[in-house]
Amino acid sequence: MEEAEGLESGSAGADAAGASGVDPVAIALALSGASREDANTFLKKQGALIDDQRHHLREQFKHLHLSVWEKRLGVFLRLATAAVGVALASAIGLVAWNASQADGTVVDTFSVPPQFIQAGITGEAVADDLTSRIGAIRDVAQNNSVSASQNVRKDSADDIKVEIPETGVSLGQAWRYLRLWLGHERHLSGSVRLIGEGKIALTVAVNGERAATVSGGDLDKLEQQAAERVFASVDPTNLVIYLLASQRPTESLAAAERYVQTAGPEGRANAFSLWADMTRLGTGDMPLAFARASRAVAANPKFIAGHREMMWAAALMGHDEAALSQAQLTANLQDQDQPRAMRGRAFSQFTADAANERDLALGDFADGMSRDDCLSCPSYSGNRAEFAARAHDGSAGRTLVSEIAAEQFEGAARTNLDAKVARARYFSEVNVQDWPAAAASARSYALIISTDAMRHIGTTTVRLLTYPLLAYALARGGDITGAQAVIDATPGDCYHCVRTRALIAAAAKQWDRADTGFAQAIHDAPSLPFAYADWGQSLLVRGQADAAIDKFKLANQKGPHFADPLEGWGEALMAKNQSHLALAKFAEANKYAPNWGRLHLKWGEALAYSGKRDEDKQQFARAAQLDLTPSEKSELARHP
Repeated sequence: MEEAEGLESGSAGADAAGASGVDPVAIALALSGASREDANTFLKKQGALIDDQRHHLREQFKHLHLSVWEKRLGVFLRLATAAVGVALASAIGLVAWNASQADGTVVDTFSVPPQFIQAGITGEAVADDLTSRIGAIRDVAQNNSVSASQNVRKDSADDIKVEIPETGVSLGQAWRYLRLWLGHERHLSGSVRLIGEGKIALTVAVNGERAATVSGGDLDKLEQQAAERVFASVDPTNLVIYLLASQRPTESLAAAERYVQTAGPEGRANAFSLWADMTRLGTGDMPLAFARASRAVAANPKFIAGHREMMWAAALMGHDEAALSQAQLTANLQDQDQPRAMRGRAFSQFTADAANERDLALGDFADGMSRDDCLSCPSYSGNRAEFAARAHDGSAGRTLVSEIAAEQFEGAARTNLDAKVARARYFSEVNVQDWPAAAASARSYALIISTDAMRHIGTTTVRLLTYPLLAYALARGGDITGAQAVIDATPGDCYHCVRTRALIAAAAKQWDRADTGFAQAIHDAPSLPFAYADWGQSLLVRGQADAAIDKFKLANQKGPHFADPLEGWGEALMAKNQSHLALAKFAEANKYAPNWGRLHLKWGEALAYSGKRDEDKQQFARAAQLDLTPSEKSELARHP
């Protein structure tokens, strides 16, 4: 063990000597046999050697530090080079991406004869004129459409004159080449030629496709004709909208038909939907409009505009079950499944239209009032006024009507608003049983939608929209003969027309005819709650409370947010001396028609019959603040 330790110690000493370049054992032996002078000399030499070694080590450390910094600098330079490379690649990628997104129509400088140039009509001036005219067409279309339209601009890329070294190509030209290569721009080029004394030929072509030539003596008119032809080729949808908005319905319908004939597979659904729209708006032929919209949906079942056209055409034929079906289908469609021009604003507009139709069909008037889709749009303001009236909220209905009447609109928009105001007033007057006023509002409504501004909807549509309202008001006002004459002029397959025939029979106490009419209406539109509720009220008047409750239950199943059958159910329970059970029905109806005077009156009576004297006073006080019919006011007066 000791030998091992000695060996290890010796080995360690040898290592130390090797490290310093001096053998300690040799030094000790040398010093033991040397004189003091020699020892001192030797020690001085050793000290100098150590100093040299220290200096050498310091220099090595300096070189080591420099080497470390050199390596760090190398790493930094490599990172910087990589960062510059990434930035350059990103910049190139961004430029390429922007070029790939280039879209719209670019108008190139036109070729014109020398005589025109001398007169100041240069090729650039013609390009400017066409750019402005196409832009104006686009603006009109966008103001009357929810379909997005491509931008139009004059080509100005060559205005950037900085050249790329050793290429002779300006930055503007390079950017133009990138857009042409990667983007989707369409370039419009053309020429102006003299073809005779005072006659001009203006030729235009988009992306080198088949050129179109218009001729005549007025360059301004030729430019407008050329602009419309160009817009038709690059945006056929909005060209149709532009023509309709410009009071050219015949041309609009013809343009829609041409679009159907030229549309490819991707545009086929949109083309048929647009054709259906123009058929509905331009001719009033609702069955034909429905058929054409059906072809749009057949081409693309996810295309929301096709479903909306089917919905509106069905509603304007009085086929409310089919209209509701299309409105409900729309709720399952997705924005991302639509063509690009129909996404965003257009999709939101279409879904709002469907929700509006659904609420009208199911009696969900509270939802229609609360929806905030496009509250600034005239049509939606008018719809909310009707929703308020049909939710028995007279105050809100009158406020909305006053606001709408003060709106500054002209033309078709003003006519549309006036029509909606007349409908809202009608339902408000029905609520208080002012039958002469309701009849006057129905006539006013018919007159408004029969004017030139809305002549496109057709005579049949005018009748099925207005005659049921007028006939009901006449019947409830006691003119059964007049009511029957009006309703006889309506189609036999119109849901609300069939309903109104039954209501007129009920007003005349012709109960068998009434029951037959209600049954027919339910057969025609089994998903709508109104005929069930009407039948229930008719049975309640006859004193058949149990049968009435059966109908009110069915009405509530079809339209769970429709307050009228819930209130009628409560009254039927009261007729069976079950006022304590009626309280729950009145409370539920209050969720959907909180400002209905009759509801609070009957609720108060049910509370009184149930012995809840403090609570009944609250309901009677609330009823006194709301709209009541003359008979309801007399009834309320009997409750102190």
